[in-house]
Amino acid sequence: MHKLLSADLRRLWINKTFWLTVIFMACIEGAFYLLLSEQGPMPMDLILFISLQGIGVLTSIFFSLFLGTEYSDGTLRNKLIVGHKRSRIYLASFITGIIAVTIIYLAGVLAGGVIGILSYAPPNHSIGQITLAGIIGWLACISYIAIFNLVGMLSSSKARTSIICILTAFILIFAWLIFYSIVGQGLLTGSPKVICQFLYEFNPFGQTVQTLPIDIASPWKLAVYSLLLTFVLTGLGVYVFGKKDLK
Repeated sequence: MHKLLSADLRRLWINKTFWLTVIFMACIEGAFYLLLSEQGPMPMDLILFISLQGIGVLTSIFFSLFLGTEYSDGTLRNKLIVGHKRSRIYLASFITGIIAVTIIYLAGVLAGGVIGILSYAPPNHSIGQITLAGIIGWLACISYIAIFNLVGMLSSSKARTSIICILTAFILIFAWLIFYSIVGQGLLTGSPKVICQFLYEFNPFGQTVQTLPIDIASPWKLAVYSLLLTFVLTGLGVYVFGKKDLK
């Protein structure tokens, strides 16, 4: 596992798309701040996570291209030839994705922190509340990686992997908008309302949006949802990848 992870991380460090994504994430933070600052001064805690809404789409582009080279360059086949277990190959890819998305996420947060300091925008919430919101956002990012890693490791086509991952990121956005509208307008009652509320909160994009106000109503529930989605998809991916015909 250590050798697999080291090899994946070496590929990550020299991957130009990854570093462009990191830079772009910081730029998005600045762009969102400029747009929102026209409405008046903003507290630092709101500035910190405004770019998080775009991390799903950015990660879908970068990680799908990164995983696509596993098949197209023969890297995956070479790993199997030298005797690495499929489960370890899958998990090494997943851990690499977590490291990558964490760096991308921190790029946005650090950019937001610098902007907040330079704009003299004091926070409205305690450090504990901000940290908790940051953890919830980070767990949502990991659930994104679980989704994209599942797609990338099971698809042998680089183009198909990219298309599916990017479409999934946008589908999650539009699905959240639909459920947000339904829940917000009170159009449903009873079981249908409970189901829509669950889908609204279970959606990784919805969780990133809910970190924006910092004062999250049910932070531990969102954390459980992210972890549940991550463990289920990763377990499913390990099982199916172990059975997949890679010839």
